[in-house]
Amino acid sequence: MNNKLFEKNLKSLSSKDFNNISTKDEDWKYLGKKIFELNDIEVGKSSDIQASKKFDIDSNCFNYELNSKHKHLEVADISSIKEPLIKESIKRPFDKFNIEQFEKVTGGFQLNITDDSEQYFSINFQSNDNAIPYIGIKVDKNKSGKLFLNFDELVNGNIYPIIEILLNENSNLEIILSVTSQKNVNIVNSLYAQLEKDSNLTIHNISTGAELSRSRMDIDLLGNGSEFSLDGIYFGEEKQIHDNRVFVNHLGKNTSSNMITKGVLGDESSSIFTGTIHIAEGAEKTESHQENRNILLSEEATAQSVPNLEILCDDVICSHGSSVGPIEESVYHYVMARGIEKVDADKLLIKGFFNEVINDSKWEIIHDKVSNIIEEKYMNIIESN
Repeated sequence: MNNKLFEKNLKSLSSKDFNNISTKDEDWKYLGKKIFELNDIEVGKSSDIQASKKFDIDSNCFNYELNSKHKHLEVADISSIKEPLIKESIKRPFDKFNIEQFEKVTGGFQLNITDDSEQYFSINFQSNDNAIPYIGIKVDKNKSGKLFLNFDELVNGNIYPIIEILLNENSNLEIILSVTSQKNVNIVNSLYAQLEKDSNLTIHNISTGAELSRSRMDIDLLGNGSEFSLDGIYFGEEKQIHDNRVFVNHLGKNTSSNMITKGVLGDESSSIFTGTIHIAEGAEKTESHQENRNILLSEEATAQSVPNLEILCDDVICSHGSSVGPIEESVYHYVMARGIEKVDADKLLIKGFFNEVINDSKWEIIHDKVSNIIEEKYMNIIESN
């Protein structure tokens, strides 16, 4: 693989120098037997691309087809990359899994946003076998862009994406990261972002598909005045696992982050949310908030919610909150007292629970699809009981 993708820290590391990841590791807790599928990954073979033409890029995680060109954005194949997007990370953690990702990258590209655009540039991923695509994203100084990364019905094999993001001074990026594949596959991404002065990164995270859907995000707010926002939803049925881990490192002054994620779990599904806010020495005037809420629809469903604060300086504002439990009986009584049957009451209350996130105007292009998936998954749970 083209080692010019590698930052300086990575070039001296080998997966052979690391122990296998296990549920004893804090970052991999609660995955159970699934953990064994994530060690010593054997990548598969490339397959034909099923070009949808509905997206700007169709990618089988080895190769890709560019369906449309945009003046504001350049696409560079990884074989042509001359230097790493991230030259040296600050707080980025490494373990055997993410080092293996870099060692076994199957293909990918770098997106360079060179001018402003309010239009989403969309990428549709597909696979029939184990694949590790690389997606690099750079936004030029004073520019803004939007991306839609879609993992849907054409994902029939495990995908382990590497996503790297570099936001230059006063740049803005908005990403929809959507995992809705209905196949029993693993979709496990490792996302790392560096934000320079006055830049802004917003991520909308949808996790309703795959047997294991895991998103690890490490965000370094390097520049003064940089901002990060995350809003996300997940819905589990059968034995699905939705694992979301977000580590935000406030390194500059006057930085801010805001995270809100909500999930509903039915059948024997489970979720993990670990949100860590780290405020370094000298990072004064930081403001950071995180919230994670979960509704359990069955006694077998579980949700782990682990908020963490690491504050090493004064003059900051921070908060965190989490909740796990069934829908409160008092709320049921209020709704059903108005003549609404229990199934319809459930649907209404779950819809209202998610609406705080998905009714935001920024979710407009995927709102209807997500709403339909939520209702379909709830009805699946009702029919299985």
